[in-house]
Amino acid sequence: MELQNPDAFFDLFFTHLRMERGLSNNTVESYNRDLLRFAASECDGGRSITGVDRKGIHDHIVGLYEAGLDARSISRTVSAIKTFYNFMVAEGFMDNNPAINIKAPKFNKTLPEVLTVTEVERLLKAPEPDRWEGIRDRAMLELMYASGLRVSELVSLKNEDVNISEGFLIVRSGKGGKDRLTLMGQFAKVWLQKYLDASLERLTASEYLFLTRRGKPFTRQAVWLKLREYAEKAMIDKKVYPHILRHSFATHLLEGGADLRAIQTLLGHSSITTTEVYTHVRTDFLREEYDRFHPLAQGGGQTSCVGIK
Repeated sequence: MELQNPDAFFDLFFTHLRMERGLSNNTVESYNRDLLRFAASECDGGRSITGVDRKGIHDHIVGLYEAGLDARSISRTVSAIKTFYNFMVAEGFMDNNPAINIKAPKFNKTLPEVLTVTEVERLLKAPEPDRWEGIRDRAMLELMYASGLRVSELVSLKNEDVNISEGFLIVRSGKGGKDRLTLMGQFAKVWLQKYLDASLERLTASEYLFLTRRGKPFTRQAVWLKLREYAEKAMIDKKVYPHILRHSFATHLLEGGADLRAIQTLLGHSSITTTEVYTHVRTDFLREEYDRFHPLAQGGGQTSCVGIK
């Protein structure tokens, strides 16, 4: 896919943010302003958006400081630039990421929103199991939650990538083009097998695993729309988007006692620091459990600490 106009890259990127990452319109508009300003400064320097190097990004950030922009706005700009170039590399538009190791002012990160186990169960049961589409959608949702897949990885899965009997699948379309092996649970195996049994004729004509009724590969946008439909049906008040199932997968594993390094491997994170955001979610979970069960956490109970040595 050949694109020269930076607006075309931005259009794809902003669609990705809305459809796959579930970012709010306000956040996307802020990223839009930040990136347009960045693109304008690079064009003034004679560089294209795909020809930017690390020094160009650094010079832009220095320029924002010199212009008196506050640290929070600069931090958001750096986030927009890094997210954009991560997307460009992941989609194959660029081979190297010029934003690697670019630093931004430190702020408390917003923790990823997750679904409770009960909410996940309601969501998974939302598709109608007596229809082919319902079986397909249940298999997709089960696999996303059981394996922590990005939506781009889900729709890129091919029949040869899945081994149901052994309970694993090979993800070939992760960020940076890195292959990885991840696992699936018993429920995902059951519903995936049901989908395969109901789709034998369709799947013989395509190498892709998840197909539309017309036999075409499923798109990321279609998954997002389906997920929103099922979230409404399951009466989940939170904003539900594909990445929230990935966040929920990691958080529920950590709450269950899984090792952070194992979660890093399953998610396909190249750095443990990316996975460590879930430790903060875990801390919140522990605080809730402590407040709920410790007799003195809320000043209640009759236990006294007097005399303890």
